[in-house]
Amino acid sequence: MVPTAPVAPANTASHRQIALVLEELSQEVESLGASLCGDMDVAMRHMDSLQAIDLIAQKQRSLAKLLHADCLESEVERIGLDILRERMRLLR
Repeated sequence: MVPTAPVAPANTASHRQIALVLEELSQEVESLGASLCGDMDVAMRHMDSLQAIDLIAQKQRSLAKLLHADCLESEVERIGLDILRERMRLLR
């Protein structure tokens, strides 16, 4: 039997740093989307792309919360995006 490395707790310093970067990125992505929405012509022509930008930010925030979570399973169930919640349930 090959020994496996121990799994680090989800709340390690490196995970917290990754979570902070994900949170920052989500804010930057949302800011970009809001800026593009400020031009009504751009917003009307690129609504699907702007919605995709918003979805990216939501996923980043959800993943950041998972990295901060003391209880991963509970936090997975709090994810508001069904598709992401289902993917994260596979981690169990």
